Formats: sequence, C-alpha cells, structure tokens
Amino acid sequence: MYKLPSTLTDDIAYFGTLIDDFQKGKIEPVKFKGTRVPMGIYEQRKDGTYMVRVRTTGGFITPQQLKQVALTAQAHQSPFLHITTRQEIQIHHIGIDQVKTILPELQQVELSSKGGGGNTTRNILVDIESGISAKEEFDVLPYAIDLTTRLIAEADSFTLPRKLKIAFSAHVENGDLALVNDLGFVAKTVDGKRGFTVYLGGSLASHATLGWKVFDFAPEEELYYIAEAAKQFFSTHGNRKNRHKARIRYIFYKLGEEKTLEFFFNAYNELKKDPSLKYTPGKLDVQLTPPSFAPVTIESTAFEVWKNRYAQPQKQAGLFAVTIPVEHGNAPAETFLKVAEFTESFGTDVIRFTVRQNIQLRNLPEAYLGNVYQLVSELGQKADVPALVNNVISCTGADTCRLGICLPKGAAAALRYKLNESSLPVDELKDLHINISGCPNSCAQQRWADLGFAGRVSRNDSQKMFPAYTIFAGADRTGNGELGNPFGVVSAKDLPDFTHDLLEEYLKVKAKYASFREYILNEGAKTIALLTEKYADVPSLEENPDYYYDWGSTEQFSVVNKGPAECSAGLFDLIDVDLKTIQTALDSLEGEGDLQKVNQLLYTIVFASSRMLLVTRGAEAKTTEETFDLFIDKFIKEGYVSKEFTSLVEAAKADQKYEFGKNKEAVIALAKEVIALYESMDDSLQFKVKAEPAKEEKAEAARVKDLRGVACPFNFVKTKIELSTLKSGDLLEILLDDGQPIENVPGSVRNEGHEVVSATPVQDYWKVLIRKA
Repeated sequence: MYKLPSTLTDDIAYFGTLIDDFQKGKIEPVKFKGTRVPMGIYEQRKDGTYMVRVRTTGGFITPQQLKQVALTAQAHQSPFLHITTRQEIQIHHIGIDQVKTILPELQQVELSSKGGGGNTTRNILVDIESGISAKEEFDVLPYAIDLTTRLIAEADSFTLPRKLKIAFSAHVENGDLALVNDLGFVAKTVDGKRGFTVYLGGSLASHATLGWKVFDFAPEEELYYIAEAAKQFFSTHGNRKNRHKARIRYIFYKLGEEKTLEFFFNAYNELKKDPSLKYTPGKLDVQLTPPSFAPVTIESTAFEVWKNRYAQPQKQAGLFAVTIPVEHGNAPAETFLKVAEFTESFGTDVIRFTVRQNIQLRNLPEAYLGNVYQLVSELGQKADVPALVNNVISCTGADTCRLGICLPKGAAAALRYKLNESSLPVDELKDLHINISGCPNSCAQQRWADLGFAGRVSRNDSQKMFPAYTIFAGADRTGNGELGNPFGVVSAKDLPDFTHDLLEEYLKVKAKYASFREYILNEGAKTIALLTEKYADVPSLEENPDYYYDWGSTEQFSVVNKGPAECSAGLFDLIDVDLKTIQTALDSLEGEGDLQKVNQLLYTIVFASSRMLLVTRGAEAKTTEETFDLFIDKFIKEGYVSKEFTSLVEAAKADQKYEFGKNKEAVIALAKEVIALYESMDDSLQFKVKAEPAKEEKAEAARVKDLRGVACPFNFVKTKIELSTLKSGDLLEILLDDGQPIENVPGSVRNEGHEVVSATPVQDYWKVLIRKA
C-alpha cells in the first residue's frame, strides 16, 4: 500500500480539536468545512450526517485492511459501506464526533482519508485488469502507489486551485480513464523499455474533453518529473477565483494548446535539473498463500452459468479473477467483513474495488471457484442474474449528495429489474456499460459509457417540474478515445423502457457491428431519435402522478433541498459567506429607521469587510480583535485598501457599540472598496494595488516571516503567498518550528522552483533563507 505521510498523526489531532471547536460553536461551519472536506469528510444530504472517504489507490486493499474498515463501520453503526467510481470505499451516515475515533482506527492499518475531497490530489485510478491481463504492457499499480506516497506527503498537494485527478491504464491500445482525467498515464513499451504515453487536461465534468497528449513516450523514470510538473503548473496557472473554471482543461481553453504546454514544459524542464526526483520503479510488497481450507467442487448448470458471467482466467496459469456485484456500490459492513475473512487465506493481493463499484477478487486458484460461488450466494449478491444487469452503475444522487437532482440509484434499480425480467438475451451484452448520474456532473462518468444518462429538471406544457435525464451514447474507450454524444432527453419514469427498447433494437442487428458505438454512429442514432419522440409525451400530474415522483421517492419531485457542493470546499466558501453578509446588510439598511439596528448592521459590514479577503493572504484570525488587526496589516498598510479607513476599523475593534451611524457613508465606501478589490483579483489571488504601495525592499535585504506555531500545510501556504509578493531574486527568511515544519516546507519550496539558500538551526527553531525564482 501507499505509505502514510509523517504529518498524518498531527493532522488527525488538529482536526480533532477543530471538531471540538465546531461543536462548541467556536468556529463557523464554513471554516470547518474548509478543513473537513480536504480530510475526506463530507456532509451528506441530511444535516449533521457525514461520511468518511477512504483512499485506496487503484482500488487495492488488503483483506486485513478491509476487515478493519468493516469493523470500524460496525462499531460506529454505519448502515452501509459504499464503493465509489474512483475505486475508494466510504463509511456512511456517521456523526462528526465519531470521526475522531474512525481516523486513528484507519491509520492503524495504514489507511487514510486525507485528500479524499476538496482542492487536492485525489485517489489515483488504475485499470482493473492491470496485473492479470495477457493484453497489458505491464502492471501499472506499483507506479500509482509510489506516486500516491509521494504526492500525499507534499503540502502543496492540498492547496491546489481545484481537484487533481490522475489515472493509469495498462493497455497501450486502450487508454480508457487515462484519457479523461487531469493527468493520465497509458503503459507503453519501446525497445524493451517501460514508459508511458501521457495525457493532460482530460475531464468528464462540464465542458468535457479528452486529455491533450503531452508525451507519446516518456520513460518510467520520469514519472515524478511529469506528475510534479503537472501539479506545479496547475497550481501556478489554474483559476483560483472561479471554481467553475478551475480545472486544468480550462487553462487549455483560455490560453490555447501551444501556450499551455509551454507553461507545463517550463515546470517540467526546471524539475529535471533535480536528479533526486528521478523515479526508481518499486514492486508491490504482497504475498499469495495457499488457503487453509479445502476446495469445494460444484457440478451444476447454475454454477457454470455464474462462472461464465463473472469469472475470467488471468494471464497467470491456473488463476482466476471474479467479480462480486455490489448493487449501487452499497453493502452492509457485514458483507465486506465476510469477503475480508474469506480472502485472508489467499494472501494480501486478492481484493480490488472497481470503477463500476463492484468487488474484484483475483489470484484465486481455479479449484476454489466453487468456494467463491458459495460465498457470493451466501452474501445474496444476485449471482443468478446476467452480468449486464449487475453492471449498471450510478452515483449516489440526491439520496445523499447535496448537488443531486435526480435519484439515479432508483432509476438504476428499476432498469435492472426491467432487463432481468425481459426476454432479451442480455448475456450477449456482458461488456456493455450503462452509467447514470444524478446531475450534469460526471460522478458516474455518463459520457464515458456505451449508454449514459445525466439527471436534469424538465417541465411539462404547464411548466410543472418532473425528473428527467439527458441521454448520451457511443463513447469509445479504446485507442485515442471519443466521448459519448448527447441525444435528447427522456423522463426518469420512462428511462427503463427507453433503454430496454434501444437494446432490443440493437440486439436485432448486433451481428452487423463490431461495437455498440459503431451501431450508434450508423442506425442507432436514428433509433434513439425515434424512441425519444415515442417517450416525449409526458402526461399531466392528474393523468399520471408517477412521472412527478422520482424512482424510490415518496415525495413529489422538487429541487428545494438541493444544497451547496461539498467537493470544492475551501477558499471561496469562506469569501462567499462574508460577501453575502455584506450584501444582505447593505440591503437591510434601506429604509431601516431603528438607530440601534442601523448601528449593528454597519458594524456587521465593517467586520465582514475586514474578514472577507484575509484567507487570500493566508491569514487566519482566531479572535474578533485579530480580524481587524490582520485587515489593517494585510490590506491597509500594504496599500490594497485606502488608509482613510484605518480609524473606522480601529473603532470597530475597540467598541462594537461605536456610533457607526455617524460614519454610514464611510462604512458603505469601505464595503464597496473591498468588493471591488475582490473583483479585481486575478486567478492567482493577486490584487491591483489602489492605494499608495509600500516602499520596495532592497533585493538583498531579506523579508522576515515568523511561521513558528503555524501547522502544516498552512506554514507552506503562507510562505507561498509571501513569495508571490516578492520580485524574482528577492530574499525571504522564514522561521520554522523543528520537526515536521522544517522537514516539509523547504522541500515544498524547492518543488515550486525557488532556491533554499540556507537552513540554520537556532535553539528550538530554524531560520530558512529563500531566494524567489
């Protein structure tokens, strides 16, 4: 497995103190969210209910680790565990106080949730056939694990403009998910030397695109150079002001391919000067052992049918891989516990989570397939149904996700039932991918499926809302890849019937086509058009209320409970809270005649204006008084905000009941100036200086920044922000605590391209001198 970062124990302890402060009301929910989400802790649809997302690179987890996850879930009364489409496992429906116990329990078995959400390097995907397929170039899992170990140990992996998603494919002719992630590696061998074709900027979310090819072949030893270059280039040029345009693809859209790649290669070529970043391939530290129990021989038609559907021979003679279907990726902890206990006897390299939200068992001797069949039957995982029926995947949708529009799990269940009960020979469609997302986001990867659906709101002739789905079809996951194209809309109620009818038509002519995509590109597109027309007529609520109730819901369809996104939690959430506070208070001033209320509104505006942009300077106020002091130091004295507001801010600090009514116009002017400053902020959090700027320091006179007492990664964030205000060649001296700060910050600074001139111990702290690149 990946190695846990040395800072994790302190990270967990610090997060525990934040939980305590949050429960006591000492910190605001939005500030807590800014730390909680990067730790992989998400709030679910129901307020006060959380889930923990556990990082499992490439879906790899040992039986012992899975056993601990299941036992932890049971101990905390989690109703189910969930396998994600990024090959992770989540513990659902827990209280925030329970997290303080859960995270150390995971750490005991070398697992972590850190980086499971927020603007971080996310879980790395690995081709599920890697290591067992005769078609693969080589096993890419060791590379993904080594890269995970390195990236999660670096502070700047957790302060990115937005999330960074990475994927590996083992097939040179099948790029698959490597083509549609921010950074993708496709295994390739040239003249006996291992390496990768590399893609940058792919994504399946809004404005989806395939990645741009950066290297046709990069030797394996350049893995770290490439990944670090992608991260640094993204950190420098990614849009930090607009979260909706903050992924790598938007840099390509804004600057064009030539300029974007120039910036990437600038970072790459600079990093290549450092020989310590040269990657040395590692090996998986795993063992395969003969089981302690005897094989079971089963001679029945049902067993043979199951074997043909769910078992496949590996390239290793005599060994098999088996897929255990997990509907919606959800199962009780007891199910996972039984899988863990069964597989313990086979060694440590036996379990993978798939992007299709199932469990894959591998490295199983053929003689023990009967034992696996008994296990699957005991688990009740519908071993007697065709593979396609169990291969329909969905995201969690509005069941738990705050962004969800529709209930895709309900739609998927209805579709499974429809296909299983039909007379169609669906075993002929074993490898067909059907993906259903609850909203236009791409958690279920609907545009990377043979047939995909994305939840949306539609309205009938009388403007009554009903749940519906945009239809996508014809993705090509092989070769150079091709995204599925949109083909109209179908109501949620009609989705199962529409899909059944489309597959029925396809099966009639399947022999004519090499793939479902080829069918879609020919007569399939016309068939979809006819079917969408067939199902276009949605009856009124009075005629058929079923259309206005989503699958599995007892309430009429609505988006009232739709909430803010959790996954992009961070800087902008903090800014938005104060921005909305200011705007609301300004609106409330209009027509307000009560002098006491006017005074309180004006104080609120001064306070929110002072706090709103502190986060962009890496400043974290722990008290109300410190908020005003930091605003004066970071914005007024630095020349970003007019000096005329100093006395107003100092008055607010000294006395909340100060008669602000006498200075109403000045308070409003302060708010407008701060908002204008925010609107002038560029993608890298830099402002246009309006007031008289501070005098420039001499190049060789080092600016000093005392970061003692500042925990990782905030000490690095503050160093980075301080450096952004200096000119090239200027010196910055930072004071760091002994231990993790001195171990981590200088290395992160070097990774940004700056020179660490010296690091000198002084009693119990260090002086680090940095020259800006």
